[in-house]
Amino acid sequence: MIRLDTKTIVDITMKQITGIFKMEPLELRFVNDFQGEQYLLTNDKLHLSNQQYWAKVMDCVFENHVRPVLMCEVLYFLRNEFLESDIKLTFSYDFAEGANGAASATAEVHFNDTPDLQPGEIAELIDLALTLQDRQWFEELTAKYKQLTA
Repeated sequence: MIRLDTKTIVDITMKQITGIFKMEPLELRFVNDFQGEQYLLTNDKLHLSNQQYWAKVMDCVFENHVRPVLMCEVLYFLRNEFLESDIKLTFSYDFAEGANGAASATAEVHFNDTPDLQPGEIAELIDLALTLQDRQWFEELTAKYKQLTA
């Protein structure tokens, strides 16, 4: 698992927007106009997650226009950067200091790096491990084979 902070998420979003739209944004600004998500506000804090897929989370400022950036777009940008992954994205806004409260974003990137192999495929890999004389790999594969065929 990889954990991403606000700066990394903003940097990836900026990079992806530049690549997709062929225009470099001047800035990405967090927004605080959550009319549809006000029910999520508790103790002056608002937390958005993957479930709030269509929430506007940022404004992308170009030279002659401003474009909204939605949660689903940020997820798309992160998935472009981290292929074959599951991403849990969270935007948090703290309104304790007023309407222009501090905003932050975090993401957890999980990779599915354990392929589902059938016993026959594992048996072939056990043969390969024997041929390569890789004792550690042989033992790992044998344990997995026993687990699947037990």
